[in-house]
Order: sequence, then structure tokens, then C-alpha cells
Amino acid sequence: MESLGQVLKWLLAVLLLLNIRAFPTIWHFRIFRPLIYIWASQFFLKMRTILKSKAAKEKAFERWMDALTPVGATPFHSTVFRSWASFDESDYNFHLSNSSYAKALDAARFKLACQLLPKFLVAGGVVPLAGTHFQFVREIPILAKYEVRVTLEAWDEKWIYIVCRFVSKPKVKSRKSHSPVAKKDGAESSPSFFHAPVNSSGVSMSSTPLTSTSPVPPTDIDKLASKLLATEEPDGATLHTITVSQMCFKMGRITVPPAVVFAVNGLCAPPTSISSSNMDFASDTPYSLANPPPHWDEVKAIASRLHGGSIKKLQAFFRGGWKDVPEGERWWERVMGGGVELRRRHNLEVLDMLRKGMEGAREIN
Repeated sequence: MESLGQVLKWLLAVLLLLNIRAFPTIWHFRIFRPLIYIWASQFFLKMRTILKSKAAKEKAFERWMDALTPVGATPFHSTVFRSWASFDESDYNFHLSNSSYAKALDAARFKLACQLLPKFLVAGGVVPLAGTHFQFVREIPILAKYEVRVTLEAWDEKWIYIVCRFVSKPKVKSRKSHSPVAKKDGAESSPSFFHAPVNSSGVSMSSTPLTSTSPVPPTDIDKLASKLLATEEPDGATLHTITVSQMCFKMGRITVPPAVVFAVNGLCAPPTSISSSNMDFASDTPYSLANPPPHWDEVKAIASRLHGGSIKKLQAFFRGGWKDVPEGERWWERVMGGGVELRRRHNLEVLDMLRKGMEGAREIN
């Protein structure tokens, strides 16, 4: 009996270890890990400057905050979140379960927000999720490592659209491009955006098995979406799933236009893409913290204590202060022009159809 009890203890220990990522607070740590790093960095900054004067502390905080801010970058920012298909996140088919994709997306999108929008987050802003659209291309096997490649691809006056691509890197000996869909009669058929593809043997390649082996004909929205949501990776990585998330920016209950949030965080079009009726900002030198964009002085006047701004002024600006700026003087619209505006419109034409399609589905009885 004693040996049986010992075996049971070992089995329990192994079971707990296999499901450790499902323990309380583990999800929160995975989500807020980028923010925890920022908090830790700020804490050490305070410790280093604890004996310095108030003015010196403000200068140190200003340098620290500027270093976090992606000054000069375009809004089409990308980041990578890495994870693996653990036992507790896999289904009975030994694949990453459908619900686990959503868990990974929470962490991936928040990582992007921390990198792209530090001033907005410091001011107390949030980025709520309105919806996510999935296209399952092929399964992620249990214990397999994968990446979530996150990119902000488009926005309008209210919504932003974030495209995430779940990929895995093949082993060195098997770096070959794989077609995400079955071929029939030598031709490649396009998968429907709202259905996972089926291989030639009739077995579903998605995380959830399909009951039908009949190929789903592509719709007009599928054809349009395929222009942006390509199912091949430039570096040869294997694509497993594509998602499109629709989100917005909130300061309390107030919705903040994306262009305002982007510009305050230093995002802008490249120098050669910005122009004005009375001033030309074209330059061969990319914008950066050392060579800030022309609107950075406007941001400093709102958000920087050293330039007459404050967190309270920044919060007030996000809550509606931007509306008080005359239309001809709205600097955030100007710095989002040029090539950035052209790409935004092109991508929005594709991605906004997803939102309209789902909104139309609500009208179906």
C-alpha cells in the first residue's frame, strides 16, 4: 500500500506539472509580462534617482519614457509572441485547442500595445476587443513551438485591425514551402476565409474536424481577403492560423481616434511622405528620438513635465481635448498622411469587409 501511495503521489505531481500553465495567475503573468518588465524598469529607475533632486528625477523619467516610445516608427508595427502547445492547451486530437488560440492572442496583442503605445497606457488608456475572426489553415501539434506574428494593418476613425499569423519554423532539413490547401487536377484551390481547408484524403487540417469533405467555394470576401491575408510566409515558416482582431482605444468611456493615439506615441509617416501646404518635411534621415518628427514638440507640450505638460493634460487630451484643435491645425492627421495613408486605405478596404460581414450576420434571424 505504501508503494501504491508513492506511485499516486508521483502521478499527481506529473499531472500538476503538465497543467502548470493552467494554474491561477499564470495566465495573468503571460498577458502582463511586457508590462511587468516596464514596471520593474520604472522601479529600478526610482531606486537609482531616489537621492536626486525633483528636477533630476523628472529629467530621468523623461529619458526613460522617451526610450520606451517608438518615436519615428510607422503605425504598421510588427512583433512576435512565442509559445508552445502544452498539454493543458491541447485537445483530444493532440492539437492546440481552438480556445487556446484566443489565449495566445491576448498575450500577443498586449505585447504589441506595450511596444507601440506606452504613453497611451501610462495615461490609463485601454484597448478593448470587439471581435476576432479566425481562419484555421493547419493544426499545431501538441508540444510544438509556435510564433504569433502580430501586425497592426489598418484603422479608421474608430477601429483598428490587427492581423496575427500563427506559424512554426520547420527543421533545417525540411525547409520546404507547403501549400495550405489541397490541390485538385494540378490546380490550387483557395480556402474560404470562414472555413478551414480540407486535404485530399478527406481529413480536416484544422484543430476541429470537419464533417464534410466537399471543398468550400471561395466567396468574394475570400478573394479580397487573400490579397492581404496571404497563406505563405516569406521566410518559409509553416502557417497554421490567421486571425483578424477588431479593437478600439478607450480613455474611460471615451473612444479615442486611432490617429490621435498613434501620433502622441511618436508614430508617423516616413519623412519623404509628410508634406504641408506651407512646409516641406522631406528628408533622407529617418525619424527617431534623435531626429524627432515635426509634431513631437506638440506632444511634448501635452505630455512632458519639462515642456509644460503632464499626465493629467495628456488624459484630458485623449478624453476629448483633441476636438478643441481647429481642423486645419490637427497635426496628427498631417503626420499620418503620405504613404501611410495610402497603405491604410488599401488594407482597410480588405479588413473592414470582415466587420461589415459579421455585423450583417447579427441581422439574420
